[in-house]
Amino acid sequence: MLLLKNTKGFSLVELLVTIGLVSLVITAASLAYFSGVKAWVRSGNQVEVQQNLRIAMNTLSDEIQMADTININTAEKRISLLFDDGSTRSYYYDSASKEIRLAESGSTVAMYIIGCDFEYSNNLISISLTTEARQGVKSGTYVFRINARGKEVNVQ
Repeated sequence: MLLLKNTKGFSLVELLVTIGLVSLVITAASLAYFSGVKAWVRSGNQVEVQQNLRIAMNTLSDEIQMADTININTAEKRISLLFDDGSTRSYYYDSASKEIRLAESGSTVAMYIIGCDFEYSNNLISISLTTEARQGVKSGTYVFRINARGKEVNVQ
């Protein structure tokens, strides 16, 4: 039998094995990449929702604690604050834009809010915020309470 010497190239079996291994590596790498991107988007959305809640909670609680008179309009989802220097600030929920806004300037205090309620009972102002569901983050309702002892509170 005559053997060929100095044959160059790959056999069909070697080529098929190589293509199979390369496609396995590419598939594994792409799965890892896309799951990483999904986790990154999910964590970014979760951070954004939490940051909006924290901003709303800090802003409203600081302002309420400094106010002398607090007017709560539950139907309009608005809280108005009167300070000892005569200045006023009002915060309201805008369902069209899903935001809590400062009435005087129209600036946004918190975004991605699909529900907001203000209540008053036993010297506590309860603010209930429901967040919008975002990719990887479920909708949730968060309630925070602010002590209004010693303040005049009017509820409409």
